Amino acid sequence: MKKVSIIIATYNAVKTLHVALNSVQNQNFLDWECIIVDGASKDGTVEVVKYFSENDSRYRWVSEPDGGVYNAFNKGWRMAKGEWVYYLGADDELLPNTFKSIFEKQIEDCDVIYGNYLTNSQGKVEIIKSHSNPSFLRKNNTSHQAVIMRRKVIEDLKGFDERYNLCADYDILVRAYLKPYIFKYVDIDFAIFTIGGISSKSLGTESWNIRRRNKTVSLFVNTWVLLKRLLVHCLHNK
Repeated sequence: MKKVSIIIATYNAVKTLHVALNSVQNQNFLDWECIIVDGASKDGTVEVVKYFSENDSRYRWVSEPDGGVYNAFNKGWRMAKGEWVYYLGADDELLPNTFKSIFEKQIEDCDVIYGNYLTNSQGKVEIIKSHSNPSFLRKNNTSHQAVIMRRKVIEDLKGFDERYNLCADYDILVRAYLKPYIFKYVDIDFAIFTIGGISSKSLGTESWNIRRRNKTVSLFVNTWVLLKRLLVHCLHNK
């Protein structure tokens, strides 16, 4: 059994995927496998995947039509042979010491490990520090690029809820926290997360629904969190 399965969902990602796959290859930690779940790309993505898999047997892949990113995420963990599962975006970049630093920590009794991540918005890079107390999940999300979970936890929770298009990764973290599984914060920068064009309103609305369904906070607090985020977003983009 591999220690960690790194899962990358792709669709027409030929322009960026080699950076993500190279960042996996450049890990100082060797006990990994990387599973690429492709949604039948038509732009040369599969050729990039084939190149890496032919040169390193730790890369495995499938390419077929899917039902979106979280359908691909679910395919990925079901294929995974690792004890731990980590999700990397096709346009993201793992930092070279990520897994070596994580597995040097005392994590034997933990189910979910989370840390920090960097955002890249049009070349502007910013470090985002996570809260050390996982109770922040009652109101706030974190990036899946800063989270690694035991495969058994994902299986017990029946994977990602594919009703969600944008925030099913937040939903599974909330459900894991409420179960409760054991979370541990590590002050480690995991990866560089490339920010795309998804609207703050869409993310906020879906997060609101996740908090409502999981009853993490009152309706008043939930709505206040949503409105505050939309206000901050509007002021930031003035």
